[in-house]
Amino acid sequence: MAEDGRPIRNWWLLFPTGLLYAGTFMIPFGILLVTSFFHFEGGVTTPGLYFDNYRKVFTDGVTMQVFRNSVILSAWITGIGLLIAYPTAILMRSLGPKARLVMIYVLVSPLLTSIIVRNLAWLLILGRTGIINAWLMDMGLISRPLPLMYNDFGVIVAVVHVYLPFAVLPIYSALSAIDRRVEAAAASLGAGPVQVFLNVTLPLSMPGVAAGMTLLFILSMGLYVTPVIIGGNFVVTLPMLITSAVRDQYNWPWASAMSILLLLSIMAVVLLSTLLTRFSRKG
Repeated sequence: MAEDGRPIRNWWLLFPTGLLYAGTFMIPFGILLVTSFFHFEGGVTTPGLYFDNYRKVFTDGVTMQVFRNSVILSAWITGIGLLIAYPTAILMRSLGPKARLVMIYVLVSPLLTSIIVRNLAWLLILGRTGIINAWLMDMGLISRPLPLMYNDFGVIVAVVHVYLPFAVLPIYSALSAIDRRVEAAAASLGAGPVQVFLNVTLPLSMPGVAAGMTLLFILSMGLYVTPVIIGGNFVVTLPMLITSAVRDQYNWPWASAMSILLLLSIMAVVLLSTLLTRFSRKG
């Protein structure tokens, strides 16, 4: 406190964080935004204020289709992830401390493994001669291998397996913050288990659901390695298109424009999630 009773605002303590944030995000984002307006033709990049790249993004017939496919794929991953994450979080809430610790380790353990190793493991499971197809054919349930890879299904399975903790932990945190006496009070007033869940548990856990949904969608929009390995050339995401523009065509302006589109879509999802969280809290 200062001598006149006013609190001392040590804003300068935020300087290291602000410097790190500027160096790792703001400055690269500024360079990306400026580069997106450059002109690229014949392997030569011309600085200036051109809108060719954004026009190409919306009119070339490929970029927007890949972007829509990426959004749909991310939506599937988010939806399926939440359907698995919510019951898992409820189960964790009902377990004892030791069992809960073991469950958290099982959930987080895929993140401790190299992404290449994880995808190779899924190749052994989902491949034409993988564990699932081999078992089904040995049991006589199928006559030929099922197409479990090189499609959206295989990518969704492999990604949900890894990103599930990012949905489970926020939901579990929100569920743990709910006072059990509130649920008990609703039950004592005649509400059944389904009514208690729909009218008490679910609304109070919505901030955790929104956080898990946002994390799943943001992470899914940045997929590259898993679609390349599990999806082959049959599942193309916007990050794959950006990588191809830089690595194969050296077209940095076009890649920058697609990156801006990706960032704007992610920012829109974050904004929507924030509005939904505020609305649920007011409700």
